[in-house]
Amino acid sequence: MSIITLTTDYGLKDHFVGALKGKILSEYPEASIIDISHHIDAFNTVEASYIIGAAYSSFPKGTVHLIGVDMEWNKENQHIVMQWNDHYFIAADNGILSMLSQKIVPQKIVAINIHDRLPNDATDLDVFVKVACHIAKGGLLNV
Repeated sequence: MSIITLTTDYGLKDHFVGALKGKILSEYPEASIIDISHHIDAFNTVEASYIIGAAYSSFPKGTVHLIGVDMEWNKENQHIVMQWNDHYFIAADNGILSMLSQKIVPQKIVAINIHDRLPNDATDLDVFVKVACHIAKGGLLNV
């Protein structure tokens, strides 16, 4: 069973969470999708890190945690994947994962570099979904 958790600041009033789940299932129909929270205050990386830190260890090792908070890709805010405590965390390099991994050294951190291999209209969310599904299917971080 491949689990992908979702933690976002999207709220639940509109289509974004449903669309996110639809994109995951379109890419990987066998995925089990678990909501951790969609009520993180907008762009609140400290709150996101706290929520993820409190919840991730309740999941089996190998779980993929997609964190959609302050995720806009730009020169200062790159996208990364961190393997930490036998879990995988996909987020922007905005401090969330640094706060999370203060006491345990990450096993591996890699930059996501597939942006140019996706269609021109692909969103940051599409990048995260592609990477989350790749890892959940057993893919390696160095691909």
